[in-house]
Amino acid sequence: MNEPELRAWFDERVATSAFRGVAIAWRDGAPIFEYAGGLAHRGLGVPVALDSRFAVASITKMATAVTALRLVDRGLLRLDQPLIEVLPPEQQPDALTAEHTLHHLLSHTSGLTNYHDDDDASGASWMSCWDRVATYHARRPADILPLFKDLPARAAPGAEYRYGDANFILVGLVIEAVTGRAYGDVVAEEVFGPAGLQDTAIEELDDDPRRLAVGYKVDDGPADRWKNNMYSVTASGMPDGGMITTAHDLARLIDAILGGRLLPAPLVAAMTSPQGPNRTDLEQYGYGCELAVVDGSVAIIGHGGGDPGISAMLTRHLAAGITLSVVCNQDRGSWAATKRLAEAFGLNEPRE
Repeated sequence: MNEPELRAWFDERVATSAFRGVAIAWRDGAPIFEYAGGLAHRGLGVPVALDSRFAVASITKMATAVTALRLVDRGLLRLDQPLIEVLPPEQQPDALTAEHTLHHLLSHTSGLTNYHDDDDASGASWMSCWDRVATYHARRPADILPLFKDLPARAAPGAEYRYGDANFILVGLVIEAVTGRAYGDVVAEEVFGPAGLQDTAIEELDDDPRRLAVGYKVDDGPADRWKNNMYSVTASGMPDGGMITTAHDLARLIDAILGGRLLPAPLVAAMTSPQGPNRTDLEQYGYGCELAVVDGSVAIIGHGGGDPGISAMLTRHLAAGITLSVVCNQDRGSWAATKRLAEAFGLNEPRE
């Protein structure tokens, strides 16, 4: 790895506003490369530091899945348990049937319709949600339910894989129903604490989370005028996205999962293996875990995250034992940085 060349690449990306955030490579429980650049708060002129905290959008799904699987391990839930036996009637979507299970939610094979259109690259579908539910009222998983409760199903449970945030909103509601406690409190006790993630939490944004890098929405104007994302994301992190963390804590999360400190080996294997209908795609999904399958074997596990003002990527290259963790407080930048890190360390990243 040519470290001066790699740092120069990141410096150029920061100078052209193509990157602001933290990027690390991690092996054997410690960083082997670290970079921080750009501004964490434009108005106050605060630079991004290695310990800056970022919202990481859908990477949260990994923590949500581990929480649910720990409840499965203790016998409080079953992967094949009908959801109608768990969720209160008022929290059951109209399209929910006796065939829907936790397995379907965690693997995105429920067939339920999402609360926004994932194929809408413009973000208009996402933003239209907050015309119906004000972002400042979106503080618990149940607050998102009105956005999809009455929508018809897209497919029968188990018939197809289709990524959808609504699945993990329901996982959060299942966790609350089983434990009788708020999702954020449960995931902290079940995952953040045992994994040693001291800088990770589900927090309300108007509580002014410590060291939080403010998200900025990339547009066609100059970078010093990009709007922040205060009106574009929920007031609190949700089971489908929004936990606040650091690049280093994300690497620790992968270590804790694969090291067996959170789940027994059979559940680790289930989480990190393709679930749902048989597919031959390069990109597949386990339980709350994105997978790259090369020559029939899982080569990379992790998750990506993207919201207005947020871009993050967490990847573990299994053969090399190297984790790449990139967090950005702008809409884009994490994927290009991840690809560049993989190249620098001689890792095969087959995804486009």
